[in-house]
Amino acid sequence: MRLRTLLARFRLMGTPGAAVVAVPADRTGDPAAELAPVLSRLTGVQEQASEIRARARGEADAIVRRAARQAAGIVADAEGRASRVRAEAVAAALTEARREETALLAAGRSAAAQVRRRADERIPGLADRVAEEALGRLDGEGSDAWAPGGSPA
Repeated sequence: MRLRTLLARFRLMGTPGAAVVAVPADRTGDPAAELAPVLSRLTGVQEQASEIRARARGEADAIVRRAARQAAGIVADAEGRASRVRAEAVAAALTEARREETALLAAGRSAAAQVRRRADERIPGLADRVAEEALGRLDGEGSDAWAPGGSPA
């Protein structure tokens, strides 16, 4: 069908201006016959589009497989590094704990030595006081210095 014949099928409806609407004047024509040449040209394009989609699916599948292998490698590497990092963290924590233990033991020994020194300084004086109290009680002096339960007043 010629272009002039196709265009002749449409006529203007309404006044000319910005919005022009055209409708087919001849409704008896066969739209399938009219569209057959155009649609026949699309067959090759549809086949080409199908091939492109099939190639794209194949490429996408290959990319997904490659990414999965890469992800598995990354996970394996991370797991290996994680065990090394854990071991390093444990070693650092043990070193810190040993250092802290050494400091606490030194502080404890120092405190114990101070207590012993103070005890060594005070025991003779306390022993003399106890002896005086005991001797005083035997002599009858200071009987009111002790409470009835036997504890110092």
